[in-house]
Amino acid sequence: MSQPSIPAALAAPLRVTRMMSSLWVPQAIYAAAALGVADALADGAKQTSELARAVEAHPEALHRLMRALVTLELCTMREDGAFELTPLGACLRAGERDSARAWVLLTGNQMTWQSWGRLIDCVRSGESVPQLDGVASGFEVFAGNPAAGAVFNDSMVDGTRLMAGAFPLAYDFSGFATVVDVGGGYGALLPPILRANPAMHGIVFDLPHCRDGAIRVFEKTGIADRCEFVAGSFFEPGALPVGADAYLLKSVIHDWDDERCITILRHCRAALPEGGRVLVIEPIVPDRPGSSAYDAMMASTDLNMLIMTGGKERTEAEFRTLLTAAGLAVTRIVPTMAMLSIIEAHQAQGG
Repeated sequence: MSQPSIPAALAAPLRVTRMMSSLWVPQAIYAAAALGVADALADGAKQTSELARAVEAHPEALHRLMRALVTLELCTMREDGAFELTPLGACLRAGERDSARAWVLLTGNQMTWQSWGRLIDCVRSGESVPQLDGVASGFEVFAGNPAAGAVFNDSMVDGTRLMAGAFPLAYDFSGFATVVDVGGGYGALLPPILRANPAMHGIVFDLPHCRDGAIRVFEKTGIADRCEFVAGSFFEPGALPVGADAYLLKSVIHDWDDERCITILRHCRAALPEGGRVLVIEPIVPDRPGSSAYDAMMASTDLNMLIMTGGKERTEAEFRTLLTAAGLAVTRIVPTMAMLSIIEAHQAQGG
């Protein structure tokens, strides 16, 4: 059967409508993840009828979804009509090392999509959706909804696990005896750092509801004998464990506005011993945006922070301003293969 030809270069209006029509892509992936399609196909190809029974879905509707997943290269359709998982589709399996399922469930759920539908309200007001709804932060929503909170923290584990190995390759942690993962959730940042430094002790500091998840990660990754969880809020003075050699803040600062970021950083500074370091691990926004994949990533995460948390992605100058205001001085900025940089700071003299 002949296929209709598509011009190599679309007219400008068609390019815009095509971008807008892409809304089907994340929702198709989300539906596949929520139904457990990848897990159902893990042991081999299945006809739609068999797959529908496995995931408890309507056969014809599921068949239409599966055809869409083929176009996204998440699965293939064999000559006999059975669907087979691809390596890309395998990333939707639950509990696998390279799984992205939790992140898909977080970003594709109804609450997230409803929030993105209010981007124009956030741009007009400068406030996040939680602020517009009278909630201090999106994290309060997760704290009040254990199921949603677990999905959020699992997604952070998935994302951090994929990039955490890049940090001990780029930065020498060997001079630190104890490090604190501030706002570390379930603690997925620490395993590769502790494995690369066998004498190091790690502490994950976060709210109490993260404790059980963190302990599971410690045990699963074999660092339980060298890692502990300490509960508390980084907004509370004196709550952080005192005297560690380094305080790591990965993907924390971008969650908050400048005032609260300075509060967090001041509390880290207050806990530092002489010679200690604060390591802010974040992407750095280019001074002038372009159209590269990195620029697109920064734009999407920056808008996500505007909508969800009231935070923002920042330029190097903006990070330096925050750290200076908190009484810290930047000593160096170390890029990593994970597209995040490690901004190293120490106590500023007289700060």
